[in-house]
Amino acid sequence: MTEPELADLIPKPQFLQDLEQDGFVVVPNVLPKPSCDEFVEQAWEWLESASHGFRRDDRSTWTAEHLPYGHDRGLYNRYCVNHEAFVWRIRSHPGILKVFSQVWGTDDLIASFDGINISLPVNPEVGRTDIAATKPWPHIDQNPRTIDKLELYQGIANIAPNGPLDGGLVVLSGSHKLHTEHFDSTGGFRAHQDSGLAENGYNFLPEDVAWYHRQGCKQVKICANAGDLILWDSRTIHWNCTPTQSQTRFAAYVCYCPRSRMSDEDLKTKSEIFDLRKGTTHWPNKNIVPADRPGYHYAKPRRPDDSLDSANRERPFNEPHVTPSVLSLSWETAVNLLVFIFSTSSRSDVVSKRVCCR
Repeated sequence: MTEPELADLIPKPQFLQDLEQDGFVVVPNVLPKPSCDEFVEQAWEWLESASHGFRRDDRSTWTAEHLPYGHDRGLYNRYCVNHEAFVWRIRSHPGILKVFSQVWGTDDLIASFDGINISLPVNPEVGRTDIAATKPWPHIDQNPRTIDKLELYQGIANIAPNGPLDGGLVVLSGSHKLHTEHFDSTGGFRAHQDSGLAENGYNFLPEDVAWYHRQGCKQVKICANAGDLILWDSRTIHWNCTPTQSQTRFAAYVCYCPRSRMSDEDLKTKSEIFDLRKGTTHWPNKNIVPADRPGYHYAKPRRPDDSLDSANRERPFNEPHVTPSVLSLSWETAVNLLVFIFSTSSRSDVVSKRVCCR
């Protein structure tokens, strides 16, 4: 008789059981209120600094003409915002790292260099009027060719109150378990919905979503308080929606995986990405840099007239404080960190100089 592994004897936290069952979960009170308040203020400041005249208290500037390049859905992933100090403070927060350590069963984690979401409300009274609320764009963020196994959990650090009409994440609960059945019933992947052989994504049509509904999947607009952490399986069908009342949505995309998924060469590349303060997709271990993708029209930020944005930056406005946690999440191994910290303990400026001058 085989003895059970120790890990098998330790009950999973309830949030992890819910995540595996439903494909998403909200973990409450992960970030303290002061951390959220600081993020909101500095996100406003960043939006004003990176923009072309946007001012939070002047609604006439709440237009694409005045805002920095981003997605109508609120995603900002250019201008080195990925490495702003206020973003790294959330990304390296112990509360978030503790949750992901429980998810993966290790605290030796690597982080993605993902962006943030600042979604101004869309309505004629107190919001934007130059765009319409986004329509659903159901998709998954994992290659459907590997859909039979879990590869990644994604995360959103929810920074501001997020009610039913405040925008945010929408999921099809339980859809992560049904893809093989779905593709078998529809004849496989459709080229016009598939992101590609080597890509991590697939888009679903309304008739596809209707199929999942018939199998019992419920559409859930996730509501969360400031400081909550939203997790979802990359195979869960999801999209985000626009805030339509007065609340601006503030969120940071946070994603981690075990360091063991990366080779030494991969880690070296990741360190170079960090040194250059480039952003990545949500995959911590794949080193996918949108700004470096060959032939990608929007690799560099553009203005509404499609010209390149002269306000683009190669360094953040405020460099992150490069702590041992930041180094570890970026590339360094624990052993190297111990050696490095010991050898530089008497020189407080060495860490930041090392990172900028590698």
